[in-house]
Amino acid sequence: MVELTGNSKFFRVGNSFGLRLTKKDKEILNATPGDDFEKIISSDGQTITFRKKQRVSLQTQKMIAELFDENKELMERLKDE
Repeated sequence: MVELTGNSKFFRVGNSFGLRLTKKDKEILNATPGDDFEKIISSDGQTITFRKKQRVSLQTQKMIAELFDENKELMERLKDE
């Protein structure tokens, strides 16, 4: 696992704020504009952790939908329990 340390600049973007990532950070994260990240802030407000959310492929989404359709009756019973 590759770990990098360094500084990041906090800045204003319109009515929002941002933290700047380096090109190397972007490459390591394999990040592209529009990617979603989970944000976890420590209770003391001193540490922020960002975790890239994994995307579910269209093929996997289709398979899940088919499973739910095939087992609709079972899913309804489980929902009520």
